[in-house]
Amino acid sequence: MRLQLRALTASVALLLGVAALASAQGRAMGTVKDTTGKAIKGATVRASNPDASPSQFASATDDRGRWAMIGLRSGTWHFTVEAPGYFTVETNAPVRVAAAPPMQFALAKDPGPIPDALDRNIQQLIEDAASMREAGRIDQALAAYQDIRTRNPKLTSVNLVIGDLYRRKATQETDPGARQNLYRQALDAYDLMLKSDATNERALAESAAIRAATRNE
Repeated sequence: MRLQLRALTASVALLLGVAALASAQGRAMGTVKDTTGKAIKGATVRASNPDASPSQFASATDDRGRWAMIGLRSGTWHFTVEAPGYFTVETNAPVRVAAAPPMQFALAKDPGPIPDALDRNIQQLIEDAASMREAGRIDQALAAYQDIRTRNPKLTSVNLVIGDLYRRKATQETDPGARQNLYRQALDAYDLMLKSDATNERALAESAAIRAATRNE
């Protein structure tokens, strides 16, 4: 009889301990909507706290934009909210054991790349290409500048650099046919420059110099 009573007491204590642990878990919940107030289904909400274990949680929104997490340790968590076609939102927020008001996130639409706009990292791309050019890595520099031109059609001045690189490569070529082909590619680059700026002195001068050089071969 005593053994049964002890077992029952232990079971009750274990259940009370589990219940206390569950009640001590922090909760986070809320909604994700766009800036007009429309619910966003399928948005991902992530919470991270390097001092907690587990240190990361994630939840997806339902068709009403609702999300919820349970099991977070009390403290400050970093929340990241993402959805396709929207700008990401990040913020720090406290998580408590006691009931807290829902967290409401509003995401702004991402219009995507603007046609003919410059890349956000264009300066770094140009610096990397210039480093290759200065180091004499002509082929890599050409590929880098051509990539910049493809991504940024408005940056027409890059054609001057591409034309110069083809000229440099042509002067190093010993095969007459290959050299002529490189000169033609240089002229194509200068012609592209002249389409946007018909009076560009450098493009005019370089084109004239190439044509004079190829006539004499």
